[in-house]
Amino acid sequence: MTFVSENNLAALLGTSSLTVRTWGNKGIYPKIMDKSGIPGFNMEDLRNLPEVSSMLDSKWIEETTVTPLRIYNSIELFAGGGGLALGMEKSGFRHVLLNEFETSACNTLRLNRPEWNVVEGDIRHIDFTPLKGKIDFLSGGFPCQAFSFAGKQGGFNDVRGTLFFELARAVKEIQPRVFMAENVKGIVSHDNGKTFATICNVIDELGYTLITPRVMKAIMYMVPQKRERIIFLAIRKDLTEGVEFHWPSPYKRILTLRDALFKSEIYNSDVPVSEGARYPEKKKKVLEQVPPGGDWRNLPEPVAKDYMGGSWGLGGGKTGMARRLSLDEPSLTLTCAPAQKQTERCHPIETRPLTVREYARIQTFPDDWMFFGTMSDKYKQIGNAVPVNLAWAIGRSIMRLMNDIEVLHPGETADCNSAVEQIINKQSQLVVTKNKKNQVSEIKSNCYQLDIFSLLGETIDENFTLASGEDTEKYGNDCNFRLKGGELKQPNALVALIPPSLKESFEERKGNFYFSGRKFPSTVPLSKLSYFIPYIKGKGIKDIYGISKIRIGTRDGNKPKECSKDLRLNFELFFLGSLFNDYKNENLKIWNTFSIAEISDDEIVRV
Repeated sequence: MTFVSENNLAALLGTSSLTVRTWGNKGIYPKIMDKSGIPGFNMEDLRNLPEVSSMLDSKWIEETTVTPLRIYNSIELFAGGGGLALGMEKSGFRHVLLNEFETSACNTLRLNRPEWNVVEGDIRHIDFTPLKGKIDFLSGGFPCQAFSFAGKQGGFNDVRGTLFFELARAVKEIQPRVFMAENVKGIVSHDNGKTFATICNVIDELGYTLITPRVMKAIMYMVPQKRERIIFLAIRKDLTEGVEFHWPSPYKRILTLRDALFKSEIYNSDVPVSEGARYPEKKKKVLEQVPPGGDWRNLPEPVAKDYMGGSWGLGGGKTGMARRLSLDEPSLTLTCAPAQKQTERCHPIETRPLTVREYARIQTFPDDWMFFGTMSDKYKQIGNAVPVNLAWAIGRSIMRLMNDIEVLHPGETADCNSAVEQIINKQSQLVVTKNKKNQVSEIKSNCYQLDIFSLLGETIDENFTLASGEDTEKYGNDCNFRLKGGELKQPNALVALIPPSLKESFEERKGNFYFSGRKFPSTVPLSKLSYFIPYIKGKGIKDIYGISKIRIGTRDGNKPKECSKDLRLNFELFFLGSLFNDYKNENLKIWNTFSIAEISDDEIVRV
């Protein structure tokens, strides 16, 4: 007999515990008690429920025997602390490159897998084209940003500026056989479904057939946690005929917190001792009064009211407040911090937050997977991760798909070493600068990356036109400029505040050199810059220059001296013409996103 408690069945079905309790009380399904007196059911008596039936007829063990027909090269984007990457590796994929923004997470990946090529930095600055045709599988859990343009057109242009666009761009540049994206299930309803529709439309535009997305419940896949993620899986259209994707079979039962913290079928020992957060004494005294599986509703009303503060009078169940976990249930979804007041995750037996290692076990990381950084960094990496066993289950299904495609469309495992080296060398020229929270920060200044192309459509002299960077390079001042099709679709002009030392030369249209600040906008793609637009404080913008070279130098334009601590971007310029009859004033400010470091003296970037 396989027992399932009322609460765990409710979690499996996505319904309330009250509904499930009613089934037992009314005799709809025979109600039983386990040896600890917990009410529930024999799973065999619930076979008519599809979720239960799939677990009773599980092919989990059979699916663990899937092996690749050849080595499949894979890439992981937004890799975080490695949950998804580790699960995919366990499924048989060979990672040739991983990208992650946060330094501590990158160091975690390097610490555990020195052989992985971890590219640290903003994905927006990575050119993936050297890997075109060399990668079999690409995956990534893109951060769920606001899709402010979603639904406008429903396609590729609607997602520009979001990190999903960067994942889509990587797919477009690499052309993998299959790719997978994962996100929170709430993305389905975001913006009344327009975001979801936009993502689906973009995948079609990229030339891929999207398998109907599915929300995966981690508790069905050997994960002791009530976590849900939506999976987008797509196959390149030229490879779809004759193949069919099958979602993974669930594990035979629901694992609980007891399976995570003590010796069980997933761990051969009790959880190791590790560092962990602590409660203030006042909070500890409150949580000491909450029983396993309980929350604020189990507190005396005066205590609960004082603890909850302004939340007391709000609607909703607020069941995350003063919440103590239960050993006999899966953990609630882990957050990035174990002691947040609104989403409390108190240890089931001791009155304290879960430790780092307990967090990791709930996400099914192996005990030998170490996390780098501060304790806060470690909680964040683990809390944001895809559970390893969930990734492993999905990865096995994708591996079966890869094998089916390989039978019909045999391929060879590409050598990616030179391509990866090219990407790493180029990326090493730009070092992301982050604030204390490891996030991109905005600093107050006098300028920002101006949307010059909207300005051009307003008041541009109709005799003045713009050409491509190749034309300016070839013809210089004699080029006849024109706006192609009335608009420029690619941002290739840099608007920059002119320092006082260079102001006079640009006012006289004789500027031939510009040095950047020590920080430089991440929104500016250096490899695509063709034009330079000087912004003169108190006046605004008027003229436009061509860019002949971008190199690393100093404020005076010299090549950097050895161990220079004040490296700048140097732009070599030539005057092209005027955008406007007079200066057009704009209120600008600059983005602080990266600085220059560790670049050889003679490094030249051609544009």
